[in-house]
Amino acid sequence: MTSTFLSPTDQQKRTLTTIFVITGIVLLVARMVVVTFWAVYGGHTLTDTFMVEVLLTVASDLILVCVIGVVFLTYTKRTGKEVSYEVLAGALTTYAISALALLLLGALLPSDVVEGVPTNITTVVTSHILALGTFIVSIGLAGFLAWFMQMRRHERTGRYLILLMIILFGVWLLSALGSVASVFSGLSITLVVIGSIVMLMSIKRLNWLATLTMDKKIRLLWLTTCAAFAAGLLASWHAFNGDAFVTQSAAMFVRSGAILPGAINLFGFVFFARLFFAVLASLPNSGIVDRRSSEVESLAHLTRMMAETADVDTLLSSVTQFALQVCRAHGAWCELYDDDGSIRVVASKNVHADYVRVLHRDRALHRMFMDNARPALIDSLPDILGADATLPIRSVITVPLIREHRRTGTLVMFSTIEYGFEADDLRLLTAFGDTISIALDQTRLMEMAIEKERLQKEFDVARRIQSSLLPISAPDIPSLGLAAITIPAEEIGGDYYDYVRFANGRPGVIIADVSGKGIPAALYMATLKGVVLAEMRSSNGPADLLRRVNAALMGSMEKQTYITMTAVDYDVATMTMRMARAGHTPLLLRSGSTIRTYTPKGIAIGLVAPATFDRVTEEIEFPVESHDIIMLTTDGVNERRDAALGEIGIEPVCEMLANIGTTTASTVITKTLELLHMHGNGTDQHDDITIVSMVVNGVAETTVDDERIRPIYGVLS
Repeated sequence: MTSTFLSPTDQQKRTLTTIFVITGIVLLVARMVVVTFWAVYGGHTLTDTFMVEVLLTVASDLILVCVIGVVFLTYTKRTGKEVSYEVLAGALTTYAISALALLLLGALLPSDVVEGVPTNITTVVTSHILALGTFIVSIGLAGFLAWFMQMRRHERTGRYLILLMIILFGVWLLSALGSVASVFSGLSITLVVIGSIVMLMSIKRLNWLATLTMDKKIRLLWLTTCAAFAAGLLASWHAFNGDAFVTQSAAMFVRSGAILPGAINLFGFVFFARLFFAVLASLPNSGIVDRRSSEVESLAHLTRMMAETADVDTLLSSVTQFALQVCRAHGAWCELYDDDGSIRVVASKNVHADYVRVLHRDRALHRMFMDNARPALIDSLPDILGADATLPIRSVITVPLIREHRRTGTLVMFSTIEYGFEADDLRLLTAFGDTISIALDQTRLMEMAIEKERLQKEFDVARRIQSSLLPISAPDIPSLGLAAITIPAEEIGGDYYDYVRFANGRPGVIIADVSGKGIPAALYMATLKGVVLAEMRSSNGPADLLRRVNAALMGSMEKQTYITMTAVDYDVATMTMRMARAGHTPLLLRSGSTIRTYTPKGIAIGLVAPATFDRVTEEIEFPVESHDIIMLTTDGVNERRDAALGEIGIEPVCEMLANIGTTTASTVITKTLELLHMHGNGTDQHDDITIVSMVVNGVAETTVDDERIRPIYGVLS
């Protein structure tokens, strides 16, 4: 037996919804009974007696209150959720089907109404069904429009919503007074027109539609067309077709009742028309959107293959086939270079391995395949290399594969036509090459681990894998000393730090923490490094890098896995730092005797869709001065426990920084580890610990190897 946990708020909403539905049904049945005995059997009109008219009006109003309550509770459950294509498409489909079904029922159901009074029981039932359906569809549409405007709000959204509610009330009131003087009816129509203009003005911030793929835009165009047709038809029936059964049913249910559904559906028609033209205007850029979406999916697919495939040849074969499809090449192969200088073709698609060896006999082609230090695009082999015009390969992309700073192979894509590739193909394959290079390290080292018979030897190999992915030494950055250390809670862990250089040339530091510990976390850590290497060259700063990493990894990790991360860059000229974080621990800055913490907004990587992640991620900038200390840590520092499971917290670390005086980056780390050792008092470390310290006008000191890590274990034990 399974049970679903609901928070008290959700339970209360479900209870209220049930109460509203049951109350509405009871009131509807009671109203039908009163109308039946009074009008059908009694032969009276609904306005003969004041008390009966009041009773029926109160019942109708209470039923509408129940409908409004259900709609309100339904959309409050969605508060805070991002407007997505799936939500919008579902709402459009539901409204279009409901509105068209209502109109079809109004045309098919039998009716016998004389001077606004039903003459038989069948008409009583059908008129109540149509009236209730009319108001449910209209109120539901109003709730959706209000919710959509709130989710895509701008500075005047609140005013527009209040104005629209006032206009709807004024339309109903003036329509009710229309029986007294025709001028009120004219004013009512004027208010409807004004409301349509206000609705049009309130619909903004639709630029997100441009990010949809072509197939989604085509479907959205079809859905908005159907919804606009249904809204326009329903509004026109209520406004101009007083003899229609749907219109008569609404009028018998609520006095001047037809005008409110008509006005709401007219507003809906304006919204759907505006949405239609917004989608139509975004169609020309769909090819670019599809291309970018394909690139993100390609990188995500590649990271999944890295995590799932341990055999190098299998991985390279899969990657070669995948790259062939993504770039729409005519053929591809992957060649590796052995220590003795021989060439081994490990994967080939639409070309034989023997033919690849024949191509290498041409010295110009051989140099092109093996000597290019960076990815290269050759648009025309006959023009650039002077190759034989009969050569079937006409354009080529070569991507070097690097392992441990050494060229170990080349990924080659070719086309049988000149200028067969685009610049985007080269950029995408460059990212592939960086990731494959990391995959070669990961898979080969994992093969070594699998071959070990004893579990401890497997852990030793895995630990060497992780340490090899960390930087061996700190970069030489003027006016900034660096030191870093990572200490896994188990043999290996999921913490990660690295030094990067962004597209604008600024040096930077990243630190990350994969949820969990052990081998699974280490594998995701290796995957993260591959993505960082692939994305940092095209990232303009910390926030841009985090957004790109989240887009590449979203959907490629298990649901319970996420990554917290902080990225920092340093402007040597202005001595300023920029910082962005994805749910990571705060950055600590010691300036003089003042300790500041910086915690810009951000969500952990892998938890939310790129649109939400990009919107929430915040980037801040702050100045630094000589002898300032900057510290980045993972939560293993502030959550270090003692024997009573009491965590040390961040305050003792801040106090240590405030009192440490002028020092070096490595001393900051040593003092921090001593502080953690004193608090732990011999207890086992329960989480990975990583510390990166920076001292302005200091000296780079960082080294990462087993000889340095080993004594640190002794300090903490």
